[in-house]
Amino acid sequence: MKSAISLVALVLASANAMAGEWDYPAGNYQASDATQAQQYLRTHYPSVGELSLRYQTSSLLGRQYNFDIYRGGEYQPQRTLVLHTDKHGLVTRVYKSLTDTMIRQGEAVKEAAIEIPRRLIADAPPALSDGELVTRTVNVVDPDLRSMDKQPAPETLWTTLADYPHAPRFVMRDVSLLDVGGTLYLNNPRVQAVDAIAFEDKNPESGQWQKSDSVSFLNPDGVTQFASHASLTALPFDSQDFAQMMAFYHLDKSLQYVSSLGYSLFDGPVRFDAHALSSNNSSYYVGPNTVMFGASGSPDTLDADVVVHELAHGIHYHILPDWAYGHTGALGEGFADYWAGSSSYRTLYQQGDDFEIDTVFNWDGYFGFKQGTRSLWNQKARYFESSEYRAHENVGGELGDELWSTPLFQTLKQAVALYGEPAFKEMDTLVLESMFGLGRGMKMHDLAESMLYVAKTYYPSRDYAALLKANFEKHGLLKAPFRFETSQRYVADTAAIHTRLTPQGRTASVRGDIQVEGGAPTSINQSLDQAQSFSIPLPLAAQCGQPLTLEARIDYQFDDTLQTHQWQDSLTVIKGLPQLTQSRQTLNATLPDASVASNGAQNNGFKSFNFIINDDANAIRADLGVYVHINHASPSDLRVVLVSPAGSRVTLHANTARQSNDLVRYWTSQHDDLLQAFDGEPLAGSWRLEVTDYAQGSSGELVAWQVGRVTGFDCQDTDLSTEDALDTASSGGGALSWPLLLVGLLWGGWRARKGES
Repeated sequence: MKSAISLVALVLASANAMAGEWDYPAGNYQASDATQAQQYLRTHYPSVGELSLRYQTSSLLGRQYNFDIYRGGEYQPQRTLVLHTDKHGLVTRVYKSLTDTMIRQGEAVKEAAIEIPRRLIADAPPALSDGELVTRTVNVVDPDLRSMDKQPAPETLWTTLADYPHAPRFVMRDVSLLDVGGTLYLNNPRVQAVDAIAFEDKNPESGQWQKSDSVSFLNPDGVTQFASHASLTALPFDSQDFAQMMAFYHLDKSLQYVSSLGYSLFDGPVRFDAHALSSNNSSYYVGPNTVMFGASGSPDTLDADVVVHELAHGIHYHILPDWAYGHTGALGEGFADYWAGSSSYRTLYQQGDDFEIDTVFNWDGYFGFKQGTRSLWNQKARYFESSEYRAHENVGGELGDELWSTPLFQTLKQAVALYGEPAFKEMDTLVLESMFGLGRGMKMHDLAESMLYVAKTYYPSRDYAALLKANFEKHGLLKAPFRFETSQRYVADTAAIHTRLTPQGRTASVRGDIQVEGGAPTSINQSLDQAQSFSIPLPLAAQCGQPLTLEARIDYQFDDTLQTHQWQDSLTVIKGLPQLTQSRQTLNATLPDASVASNGAQNNGFKSFNFIINDDANAIRADLGVYVHINHASPSDLRVVLVSPAGSRVTLHANTARQSNDLVRYWTSQHDDLLQAFDGEPLAGSWRLEVTDYAQGSSGELVAWQVGRVTGFDCQDTDLSTEDALDTASSGGGALSWPLLLVGLLWGGWRARKGES
């Protein structure tokens, strides 16, 4: 849906539900039909509940069987199990969504779009059997007039078509139309223009159809028709007939493209009305398989991005008829933006052009009273899994739609740079194929995992999986099976490296090791159902102020019937604690929690703090150091931004989950690339630390912070309070080096007493 961007993001307690998970069976199980698929799921998931087939789909990789779940005979609207097979019926993976992700007034809601039948009342053109299909040439713009003219964005928005500084120009394209006795209609097997009158919903209790008041239609104006071929080649840009033709042409073009990828998604023509809605908005309606376009201001269909974007909603609903709950709001909008952006990019690429390809709605987004363009290059967006990603809403200060569209579109650009024009079809195929066999309640990381699976399986000789992985990681969209963290990035000479391995929601049998560069590995062989702490000896040969790589290498298995996977992660630790020229400020200042206003809008918690430096007039030369200590019940709710006196901004921390409530960290220009953004700027002046809380329910405080020039690294300090030491007493203990930890604590205590005497 193309709509005004909301700055609201309701973050509900229910959004913390895990929702989707992927399972990959270890055996050679066969399921050649829905009955065998159901039997497999009953055998391997006996405690889920009763299963009933909802639908099945077929894709390029195989078949998918989507099942409803009942508990005690009661339908669970937000839950599902989906079994995947390959082309030979071999079970390849299972998507399970077994928790409710959207709760209102204590109850799991039902999504009306997929649960309540709806039909369209409309005047339609003659049936295809009443005439013959003919090919005719028409004048259109492709993708939009502004892109064709390479017209810069206006300083102030255009409010009427007369504000546009150039006369319209067109391209000529062939379309397939219905000819009935010499009268031409916008009708073919793929697309049909109608004159919409009303929607009717089926009352779930009475079974009767009743008029829906949820949509405001314009007055009926008749089915679009043309008396001659000549009239099709000179349609005025500002005419209603041109708006209808634009919708028809671009819908048909995109549907033919989908077919060329090997997909047959729609079992009937997509119906549309380019002069349907009284608002400046457009929507796809899944039940009637209809796109209704807004006609106020500049008609929405004058921009191909709007037309293709709305069709994309129809595409994802036909791939996943139960597209609902979880993060499907922002996912649907992000996919639709990608699909529109890919279409325009492909058109411009074939013309040797790349005008503003990182933006969608290049024409329509500059008409009206509020800019409505959306970015395909929002590199600031970060993933907050516990948030509710509804359509058109900001989460973590950035639009959720752009969080999903950006990594997809940037991967497309990189793929085209590597492989040329074939990459368009291959990436678009990958994006479509990845959505098959998900279902209700999916979150962004669920779809990201599916996309990597498809990239590796369907395009093993291409680098698409690596490109996607890198782009997903920039935004935090990949959910690893474990979280590997160290409490001390900067480690004193006598301290061990305290690390923690935390399962991300699922118990797993793990076998592997953790090893620091130059040291012996610490073995792991256990069932991991909660955070486990490990104390890794610091190598004696490590040099003060130099980085060391700390690596975890794990083989893990969630269940005996599932595949064993490999996972590894690495961290960098530096021997020594940074010594800064400025004294540390201890504040113990309260950080405001996010809250909800009376109108339901979220108010993010925000507070800023100043750190003034007056005694150093020199420029920063790769020698900046920063220290921050925050105690917060949920550090992943926070974004922490450092602002220099010159106004440069760097995000130090965003949406990063931690087992500990303490976020205690140093950053230095020498070892943290992000601080290099300040090189050349003056150190003197007022530095600012901005802390924003994006989720309700958790509070905390800024304990202390510090900015200064790094004069060196102290490799003797054993004061573990300088960084957040792990709560070792609550760890599992099996792999913890207790003797070494005890020695370290005793040594630290002796040093502390020695310093007091």
